[in-house]
Amino acid sequence: MMLKRDVLLRVLALGSVWLGLIPSASTAQQAGPAPLSVLLEPVPPFSYPDANGKPAGYAVELMEEMLKRSGFSHQTEFNSWARIYQRAVSHPHTLVVSMARLPEREHHFHWIGPTAARRVYLYRLKSRPEIQAPTLEAAKVYKIAVVREDAAERALLAQGFEFGKQLDRSPDHAAMLRKLFIQRDELFAANSTVAAAVMEQLGYDFKQIEPQAKLSEVSLYMGLSKGEGSQEISLKLQAAWDSMRKDGTVAAVAARHPYVVQAKSD
Repeated sequence: MMLKRDVLLRVLALGSVWLGLIPSASTAQQAGPAPLSVLLEPVPPFSYPDANGKPAGYAVELMEEMLKRSGFSHQTEFNSWARIYQRAVSHPHTLVVSMARLPEREHHFHWIGPTAARRVYLYRLKSRPEIQAPTLEAAKVYKIAVVREDAAERALLAQGFEFGKQLDRSPDHAAMLRKLFIQRDELFAANSTVAAAVMEQLGYDFKQIEPQAKLSEVSLYMGLSKGEGSQEISLKLQAAWDSMRKDGTVAAVAARHPYVVQAKSD
């Protein structure tokens, strides 16, 4: 009897150890969902590091409020657009705060928004009136600066423009503008909102450039990469976004960013 009792006590002791290794339901609930990875491109007025290096901008303010309302924590990272897009299409639970909704991107993301309108033009320096590009066809004789993997680059490719012939790729807007002002390129393609804000931030005068041909107009969204559990996350994010739009939060944030052009709601 004594031996059986000792065995029973050992079994019960081991069982209590294993139970201690299993998190209780309340512990799991307290842990909450894993943080979302938020990828930001340094492109004012949508997203940029402020004087203290913290994320700021129109899209950042919307993102932070949306995640607060939906109960998700997040980790932010600035990077080039090409790297952001590559990461976003290959890693689940990744949120891109400002992205043009294009047909070739549609199946990669859950779309939250729209957050703003994106109007893209080809621009020239006012000091170079000899460059005449009132139409896209006329622009094909010029060298055009574009940001790698940007929606403007994709739109120009769709219109028959080619790398190495007309399109000169840059990793970001700052590099693209430098090429324009040293006259390495004759035109550049940019969102009108971004062009104004980036030039101001980098010390250029927006009045030094003028639009030529209009390339496209699309809506900007936040994009959540697809993966296990992403549908549930996207529904919570969309519900938070809808509440922000209805209670006037989106309009209030937009009022603090005069360069931003509001998109028509879906």
